[in-house]
Amino acid sequence: MILEALHARIKYSRLYRSEGVTRLYIHFGANDKNIHTLAWFEVINDRLRVSVRVHRLKPTDYYDTQAAQQYKLEIEKQFREIIHDCELGREKIPLHKRLQDDIVPVYDDKSMKHQVDALRFCCSMKVSALYADISTGKSKIAIDLAVSRYEAKQIKKVIVFLPVATKINFQRQIDMWCANPYILWKLVGHESIGSSDNIFMETLYFTDSKTMIIVDESHAIKTPTAKRSKRINLICEKTSYKLVMTGTPVTEHVHDLYMQYLVLSPMIIGTQDWKKFEESYLIMGGRLGNEIIGYKNLDYLMCLVEPYTYQITKEECLDLPAKHFHLYHCELNEGQQRLYELEKQWLLKMIQGNFFKVTDIFQSFVRMQQICSGYYRAADGYTEFVGTEKLKLLSKIPATEKVVIFCKFIFEIEMLTKFYGKENCALFSGQNPKKRDAELRAFVRGEKQYFVATMQSGGTGLNGLQEVCRHLIFFSNSFSYFHRKQSIGRIDRMGQRSEMHVHDFCTTAKIDEKIMQNLHRKGNLVDEIKALMLDKTKLKRDIENL
Repeated sequence: MILEALHARIKYSRLYRSEGVTRLYIHFGANDKNIHTLAWFEVINDRLRVSVRVHRLKPTDYYDTQAAQQYKLEIEKQFREIIHDCELGREKIPLHKRLQDDIVPVYDDKSMKHQVDALRFCCSMKVSALYADISTGKSKIAIDLAVSRYEAKQIKKVIVFLPVATKINFQRQIDMWCANPYILWKLVGHESIGSSDNIFMETLYFTDSKTMIIVDESHAIKTPTAKRSKRINLICEKTSYKLVMTGTPVTEHVHDLYMQYLVLSPMIIGTQDWKKFEESYLIMGGRLGNEIIGYKNLDYLMCLVEPYTYQITKEECLDLPAKHFHLYHCELNEGQQRLYELEKQWLLKMIQGNFFKVTDIFQSFVRMQQICSGYYRAADGYTEFVGTEKLKLLSKIPATEKVVIFCKFIFEIEMLTKFYGKENCALFSGQNPKKRDAELRAFVRGEKQYFVATMQSGGTGLNGLQEVCRHLIFFSNSFSYFHRKQSIGRIDRMGQRSEMHVHDFCTTAKIDEKIMQNLHRKGNLVDEIKALMLDKTKLKRDIENL
């Protein structure tokens, strides 16, 4: 043990073991009736760490963080050679051995076999990635893991990073499955940790070596340069026990995995430097050499992450009723045709003038989608409502059925609410965050027949829809296969007892056809557009065909 080796080399040091914590206290800093200093070594996140706490009693009672940081720097400087020698000794042990764990899994008789198997795996490692399809019950696995670690005296607290929209649902899962009332839980939104300095600092100080961290929907921290990713990684460095989990670990490309494994341990992939990861696994190209055009050494990368990864697929563990897909088309009205052609000509003019960027193309595609749904907002801010024949397609759905409707745009929610009547619609979007939970309950209780939501807000974290509904409508789609998969997962999950029907409403406009083709091949429109930009003639022809 590294701490025993240090203990033998440091005079007056004291080895302390209690409730899963092992520390080596050393004699350092001022200690008298006015000031108390504690300095110790501890293995956290499989690394030897120095911690110092300075408590001043007079003239005022407070913890002196500035003095503690100065002492910490002095210790790291003076003990640098000893620390280095100890770390070299640890590096001779394979990483997967150093990150191994052996605690007793704690679960109840309501756990399904695939949940128990996953829990056993997570209990065998200090850090793990749980990639489980929607509706396979990954929240229960994570909660049972926290209880198991508490019973093993490894942790006292749990931080869960998750989308803000799913906090209420996850708290319900804790209330339902957490068998130990003494665990202190803290739920922190991905968005909040990135936007609020106060929440970040509060969470940072809350975290210690007796904390377990769960990163739910971990694909949301895939960007290394994002503030939320950097802050969550900094917090994760303070503890040894971590779990990342999502149903879709890769939403675009394999580089989405980098941050998810970095927060578990920088030693898994072997680098904390995104540029080095890029050099090792990505093939860069494009006009400026900064675009990902391919991948390399993927077999080696998969070998690195495999010991810490557990996957659950819906097909392997759940026997769900069949899904039926229905595609409906309607024509554009005269106003839509006029605006659609106007938008297409504007984009062609931009391309011919060589003034365009990738973002111009995406924004133009979005405006084309808006036109197909009955609304136009030009680049200069001009707006016009022109209506849509899509509303007539709603008659294709049995009038007595409860229906979930997903939209891309807020104005579609307003249009559907007016069509069905506000008293019949439960609304779930970014515009009513405080009322959304009540709206969901009203739909599940049968007080409202239609659940109308945006894919961004309603596509993740919702549970209960599958128990009362088997029809789902995409009033409009996005180019993201990830958003579509997540949205379908709201009814295609445990608790569904009837065959499901997924209805896609499209116009005859070519932009809708392009969206559906992209979704069927699970494609990435960003890469397609970047490739087209290299050949302006081909891009122009592609736009003309819309």
